[in-house]
Amino acid sequence: MALQQAAAKRGKGIALGVLGVIMLVMFSLMFMVGRHTHWAEVYDEMVHPFDAHPDGLVKHHTTVLHHDAGKVTVSGIAHEEEIKQAVEGTNMTQPTRSTEQTAAKEEKVEPAVEVKPAVKVKPAVEVKPNEEKKPAEVVKSTETVIVKAETKEPEEKLSMLDEKYTPTKEMVAKIAQDGYLVVTWANWHYQDFVHTWVGITGYIVGAMDEQLLETLIKEDVNCFSMKSGLTLGDFGWGSKTFAKMGREKIRLIALFLKLGVHVVIADVDVLFLRNPIPYFQRYPTADMLTSSDHLSNTVNDESLERWPQAGSAANIGIMMFREKSLDFVHEWIELIEKDETVWDQNAFNDLFKKGSKPLPDDPQGIFLAYNGKLRTGILPVSIFCSGHTYFTQRMYEALKLDVYAVHATFQFSGTPGKRNRMREKMFFNDPPEYFNHDHGFVSFNFGDLTELLKTAGPNTNGHDLANVQGHFKLVNHEILLTRNAMAIATVLGRAVVMPQLYCGLDRWWAPHAGTIPGSKFGLPFPCPLDHVFDLEGGWARDFGAPDAFGPNIEYREHSFFNNKRMTPAVRDSKVVVEICPAGKAECSDGSAAAPVVAGRVKIQAGLLSEKLKTALGEASKFKVLEFSTMQGAMANFTKPEDWGRFANRMRQYGSIWCCIMAHPGHIHYDMLWDVEHKDKFDRKWGLPWETKTGP
Repeated sequence: MALQQAAAKRGKGIALGVLGVIMLVMFSLMFMVGRHTHWAEVYDEMVHPFDAHPDGLVKHHTTVLHHDAGKVTVSGIAHEEEIKQAVEGTNMTQPTRSTEQTAAKEEKVEPAVEVKPAVKVKPAVEVKPNEEKKPAEVVKSTETVIVKAETKEPEEKLSMLDEKYTPTKEMVAKIAQDGYLVVTWANWHYQDFVHTWVGITGYIVGAMDEQLLETLIKEDVNCFSMKSGLTLGDFGWGSKTFAKMGREKIRLIALFLKLGVHVVIADVDVLFLRNPIPYFQRYPTADMLTSSDHLSNTVNDESLERWPQAGSAANIGIMMFREKSLDFVHEWIELIEKDETVWDQNAFNDLFKKGSKPLPDDPQGIFLAYNGKLRTGILPVSIFCSGHTYFTQRMYEALKLDVYAVHATFQFSGTPGKRNRMREKMFFNDPPEYFNHDHGFVSFNFGDLTELLKTAGPNTNGHDLANVQGHFKLVNHEILLTRNAMAIATVLGRAVVMPQLYCGLDRWWAPHAGTIPGSKFGLPFPCPLDHVFDLEGGWARDFGAPDAFGPNIEYREHSFFNNKRMTPAVRDSKVVVEICPAGKAECSDGSAAAPVVAGRVKIQAGLLSEKLKTALGEASKFKVLEFSTMQGAMANFTKPEDWGRFANRMRQYGSIWCCIMAHPGHIHYDMLWDVEHKDKFDRKWGLPWETKTGP
């Protein structure tokens, strides 16, 4: 009996112990899954399983730069040794080498470390490796800088100027057109976008810093102060600064609604090609209208899109609000104030779609949103365009419609990518000096692309590597000639004017067979520069280390010479550079300057850089050197170390194509694809080059 009681006690003890362990495990699981970071990771893996952009790789390849007494070191190696290893790490091969040319293999020494790009240090602003506008002076520092590190902005107090330019009813009444006020906002980093944006009536610009406010006041631009304490630099899509900026935007809607106007709010990277106010006046019963990320049109004219057929995410880059929407705006603000990780656009979509329902009998395409409280409409995607419906699909051309607005979304190179797209369409308001250059320009073309275009589209209509081969054959041809032009521009100190780029496949952030699901357009197609090249991390970036990367190379868009701002003094000062077969008598071999005859100069193919420069001596007085071909236009740099620096720079210039059905599914474009080399991820590449996913 005693033994039975003892056994029973032991059994109870074991049961209690097991129960305790189970409860401990349950509490641990509840703690883990209850954390926001856990759910964020799960969400990212489910919704964003493909590492679709090289920016996503930065966290794995953080560059640490040490600035000490003006000398930059990378991973503890000083520049002199760094350059030597970088030069020896890539065979010195012709930058103009084609796939048909065979170069002799040279003995090489692989570098012990990847050369990393240098970053200039600026005080009191967010450190960015690719800023184009630098409001602060560059200073030397002994501190260690991590690329993309954020510097906390000091709190700012309102100045007398801020108080004077605080929005009031009297202020907006003087500016508004027929009761509508078109509002945007910006910091100093986007000041050139502001100058492009202000081409309409009834507008006002919120200046997020004093530097921009003072500038806009001097230029007599309708403006107000919205001192934000945010960075003077790029907001950085998805960053905390970007999220804070979104909150400022929504507060503006509430602010101006309370001042008694209908509010048309638009991001500063929206360009109005027509005055939108008459369009909004067509819909007097609408409480709210919004643009959309929908990729196909449900109407063929200027009517609102049909709901719920156009049920993709609303894009809050262009919106119109009337007074009745104020409760909605307040609840929107409350939602994002409760959780700083909530994206303002997601919150908007969740809120307005709640309890939405169509109004089948409404002749204007209006539907009920926000639990039936607001009459809402989706702006037509063909004339209030996203970056895809305008720059990629060119939907307005197919429908023969006049566009009201273009929002520079669906692009892949940050602010420089947005800027370049607008320049390609000759929309951007650049200053006169942009259309000139101290040493002039190098222009070229991609030659006859007919045969390459025939096979550039989807090869299998699948989500595999076989499907992309024609596309990469086309783009690699364009990359090679672009690299040749960049090399010649480096030698001559000129800027490169790009031709129109063509792509066989579209680009997205997820797997596809050639076009983004839901979009409709033909392949291949003329594509924006950021589809292939990394403008943000390469082309527009000041590496700040010419000893390692050579000089910066300025570039211009394909429509540059057609821009109405271009002066005849530059455009008409042109010489055609004809590339002749080597050994041809009437063509310069680089021993002396080639004569300019009837606007043309003839030089032999395959010259080294110094001889090329000599051959073009007489032509150097002209602003534009238009090369008849870039194939074989220069053999290589005369000095091996110059090739090494140039190759280092070229490693940073390619972007990615995304994506096949793999993890990772993206493929990096390689500016050195036709030579044996190491890429920016320290991967060795032999010949022939082949498509590989990752890293």
